[in-house]
Amino acid sequence: MPEIKKSDLNYDDYSWTAVPGDDPKKTKEDADRFSRKEGYEVLTLLNSLKGKNQTDLSVRFRQVCEWLIHEKLPSDIQGRSKVINWIAQNYSVLSPEYPH
Repeated sequence: MPEIKKSDLNYDDYSWTAVPGDDPKKTKEDADRFSRKEGYEVLTLLNSLKGKNQTDLSVRFRQVCEWLIHEKLPSDIQGRSKVINWIAQNYSVLSPEYPH
């Protein structure tokens, strides 16, 4: 599985320190919460994405998804499942704008 790594990310403005009450090892338990500013949460979300029929995704696909989260995701969309659903609904329309 080609997981995206910290070094593959397009942006370097993430926080890599867990905020109080936020444990980087508990991202699964934190399923309802998602912070687009926390690097480990972005990485975990990107690496959890699957294509149709649970197919694996390329690092480049995940980089486009990172860009969508960083640049296009409306601020009122919060929570891992809502973010994932938003990506699924908007990827084909917005991905041609990907500048990297």
